[in-house]
Amino acid sequence: MGSKLRPLYDKLYIGVETFLLARGARRDARRDLKPLPPNPQVDEQYDSLIRPYWRQFRVAVPKKYWFHLLANANRPFSPRYIPDDLWFGRIIPHYNNLIFAKALQDKCLHSVLFPDMRRPVTVVKRIAGVYYDDGLSLLTEDEAVARCHDRGRILAKPSVGSGQGHSIRFYDSAALSDGDIRDIFRQYGDNFIIQEKMAQHPDLAKLNPGSLNTIRIITFLHGGQVRVLASILRMGGSSSEVDNTSQGGYKAAIGPDGRLDALGMDHHFRFSDRSENGTLFASVTVPSFARVVESVCAHAAKMSHFKIIGWDMAVAPDGEPVLVEYNVIPAQAHAANGPIFGDLTDTVLAEVFGKRGERP
Repeated sequence: MGSKLRPLYDKLYIGVETFLLARGARRDARRDLKPLPPNPQVDEQYDSLIRPYWRQFRVAVPKKYWFHLLANANRPFSPRYIPDDLWFGRIIPHYNNLIFAKALQDKCLHSVLFPDMRRPVTVVKRIAGVYYDDGLSLLTEDEAVARCHDRGRILAKPSVGSGQGHSIRFYDSAALSDGDIRDIFRQYGDNFIIQEKMAQHPDLAKLNPGSLNTIRIITFLHGGQVRVLASILRMGGSSSEVDNTSQGGYKAAIGPDGRLDALGMDHHFRFSDRSENGTLFASVTVPSFARVVESVCAHAAKMSHFKIIGWDMAVAPDGEPVLVEYNVIPAQAHAANGPIFGDLTDTVLAEVFGKRGERP
């Protein structure tokens, strides 16, 4: 009985998870659209270009507001933009096995999944209530506490189910007593990781020295090869130690040569040509960008349960790529210029939804 019900349970779980993600995407889109000026080209071409394009596929034509949001004045107009509710609700679950997602996204397992990638120095991790060092040797709680002293600036974060930097906390390890550390352990519960705050390459630090400014690369394993769908640099706001736009930062598209686009975007789709400290985006070239791309593509090829992956990478002062984390339900990286799938859009939409007039 259990084995017969399991596929139904899995389908129900994925359905609920993606329904909530899609509903949240629609809510966020309407909020973000309010301060933006309308794009006359969308109004002019919604019926003549956008609707005919989407009517090729076995899916309802997306609402017009998505194209006002995505094809605004700073991006090229195209009917091929993917609304976020379809991205999270249909495309991600088509290409990624979300039943495996929570387990294999556990940040404590990076040392197992990616042993040959440099990562921030891990002080302690806790998996399902059990303490470990980075090599997964068992620790007692007393040993875990002792490891947190004299580490300089450290950060703690949940190892499962976190996002957008909201649950990351930073501490001066020299100022922590044993009792303080035990309190941190209790606050984060059974699944967390504590790491040393890493130094970053000076070319990235100049955008905001307080935050670890990371490269988000979205890879797509398709047709026997790994493609890069989007590359952006995320940087923190002046008062933030995290790089998330939701906490005051910017994101800017990265070109194939590693140069940042002239305009960056904040959490509310507002554009600027410089970071909060005045550094022009166009003056920055991401160091070791080709090596970062090579590294994530090589590892994406091994993660075939997840065809679409968002990789968050840093660059150490010596130029070495550093894996911060990876995400198998990534946002689309809307700071990138143009539709996420580019010339593959027609193929992807046909694979996910099917084409009208063809047998499903």
